[in-house]
Amino acid sequence: MIRGLLIFIFIGFCQQIYGQQDSTELLTVGEIIIEGNYKTKAKIITRELSFKTGETYQRYQLDSMFIWDRNRIYNTNLFNEVSIDILDSLGSPVDIKIKVDERWYFYPFPIFRLVDRNFNDWWVNRNRDLSRVNYGLKLTQFNFRGRGEILRLWLQTGFETALNLFYNIPYIDKKQQHGLLISSSFFETKNVPVITRDNIRRFISSEENVLRRAYTNSVQHSFRSSFYSFHRTTLGHVRLDVADTVASINPNYLGNSQTQQQHVWLGYSYTWDKRNNRNYPTNGEWYQIGLFKHGLGLYDNGVDFWRARMNLTKYWEFKDNFYFVSNITGLSTFPANDRSYFNYYSIGFLKQVIRGFDLRIIEASSYVLQRNEFKHQLFGRKYNIKKVMPLRQFQTFPITVYGKVFYDQGYAVGYPNYDGSDPLTNEYLYSLGTGIDLVLVNDITFRFEFSRTSENETHFFINLLSLF
Repeated sequence: MIRGLLIFIFIGFCQQIYGQQDSTELLTVGEIIIEGNYKTKAKIITRELSFKTGETYQRYQLDSMFIWDRNRIYNTNLFNEVSIDILDSLGSPVDIKIKVDERWYFYPFPIFRLVDRNFNDWWVNRNRDLSRVNYGLKLTQFNFRGRGEILRLWLQTGFETALNLFYNIPYIDKKQQHGLLISSSFFETKNVPVITRDNIRRFISSEENVLRRAYTNSVQHSFRSSFYSFHRTTLGHVRLDVADTVASINPNYLGNSQTQQQHVWLGYSYTWDKRNNRNYPTNGEWYQIGLFKHGLGLYDNGVDFWRARMNLTKYWEFKDNFYFVSNITGLSTFPANDRSYFNYYSIGFLKQVIRGFDLRIIEASSYVLQRNEFKHQLFGRKYNIKKVMPLRQFQTFPITVYGKVFYDQGYAVGYPNYDGSDPLTNEYLYSLGTGIDLVLVNDITFRFEFSRTSENETHFFINLLSLF
């Protein structure tokens, strides 16, 4: 009996020692084998790897590298699935296999989208007016030339007419550090928001005449100094023409009853992006700061101010599929003097929101938002639909459901001599609530949220956009 117990203890001790040796076993990387990249150049994938052929690592180091390397490859948004594994091998060196499942890259996608800030603004403030719809065709070629490039042509008519050409080249050098983004657009509309009252933008319309026409052009240089660090410098030009009707209703639309305004702007931003999934993150961090100068002295039409912005987001992943995210967003424009209505900055667009205030616009020279969310994955499953879907890239249909509670807060400093955003400026705002996130293929996210605000308002809102 005692002998058996001693043997059992000895075997357990040996297993523990062996496990420790196994985790610290030295492995030299042999061949890196990539499968599934039918279009994508191998260098776009190997750019994201932290291990190299011929280098020696402890096994636990490789295991950790595989996790974040897999995340970085997935975050190129080129693949549905990514896996990295050591091939069965005796001793060292070991071969490593990277298997990817490429996404569908060409989308001749029809445009049918609301002109308003969000679905709730259209549903409540615009009385579900179906004429407030833009339609057309958006041609997007992702992974152009197999190099992760994006080429997009946007042809739109309806409530607003727009033409946009966008070309993003992530890497233009052999070391894959420098990139280039070029964008040019034309925009015109017969429906213009000319003034804000009670935190709601008021539109005017014309059956025959164009009320606003805009031309924008920009070129951006990017520098990726490490896996997670991005530096971007952008030079842009904006020209805006409005009808006399717009200037007469709101003389400050472009300032001093002007009907034309144009300026050149220059900006720099730094981004640290270490998230496990850029489209719907649950772990990691994302930090961004930027400084921009609007008006470089080339035109004398009143555009002359600085803009600074900050976005700090941290994600925590806990056991049993529980998650927490906290975000601080800030913007400041200076000098904080009177400015033309078109150049006002606002809370209420895209991700710059306090949940529960979706129906309101809050124009502010400076603001800070702080948002928190605690959630739990309630359901997660991938369905094989190849019997009804002939395209290989869409034969797996994932559905993930998260339940959540949240608390948002913020403060906005209003513009001098302007009351369009009263009473929500210069006071502490907050909201708390609960909701559901539905995450589908390509991380498309629907948010269903019930909230109560500091204004004692209770709302249920639907949004098609991940907030963090």
